[in-house]
Amino acid sequence: MRFFALLSAAVLSISVSNGHAQEGTQPSFAGKPIDQLSADEVLKLVRYSYTLYDRDFTGVLRTGIVKKVPFLMSLKPDSIRFIFDSPDQVILMDTRNDKFGLYEGVGGDDLKAVNPSKYDDVVRGTDITYDDLSMRFLYWPNAKIVQHDKFKARNCWVVRVLNPDGKGAYATVDVWIDKGSGGMLKMTGYNNQGRPIRRFEVLHGKKFGDIWMVDEMRIETISPAAGGRVTSSTRMQIKSSVD
Repeated sequence: MRFFALLSAAVLSISVSNGHAQEGTQPSFAGKPIDQLSADEVLKLVRYSYTLYDRDFTGVLRTGIVKKVPFLMSLKPDSIRFIFDSPDQVILMDTRNDKFGLYEGVGGDDLKAVNPSKYDDVVRGTDITYDDLSMRFLYWPNAKIVQHDKFKARNCWVVRVLNPDGKGAYATVDVWIDKGSGGMLKMTGYNNQGRPIRRFEVLHGKKFGDIWMVDEMRIETISPAAGGRVTSSTRMQIKSSVD
């Protein structure tokens, strides 16, 4: 999900071998049986997957029948950058040190920290908000594993996180995380009344060279006032790797 990583960026790349978390430069819990990981460690596993690559990808956001917003997604060991044009806009998530940092530059200006008042603003008229692109909820403390579930035939943790600062639209977020890859497969965000207001879902994965990536996600806006119906939807598609 990076996202986009989902959001933010949904890289299905962490390998789990013989039931243990493993990678080259391992997080502190590497080698621990996956069934013994805490919820915070599971979220750390997802965040860790963001730091493994140095690669750029082209993509497009599709909303409705005609709206198409092209972008460049740049994955670096210390950041994820979404680059748009017409007008120029850069949105960057700092992935260093397990700390959340979201920055934006518009019209060629220097990057500045995104004001929390913008967290729930939509990006480019799509269903994706700044919160969604940044996957800020993956950094919220005191997460809980509330369920072990199957989604698209994959064994998942369902991790629940509570908003610690009240900023943005989400009071609670449930995240489905694949036990086999460490990737986020689904997310549902809830408002203060406990009603769902946005949902992400991984639709498809693809191999780009030596990397397996989520190449299509669906982001849906849900209206409690409309009886919980989906009122609009955006597809995030990764099109190609940039050499």
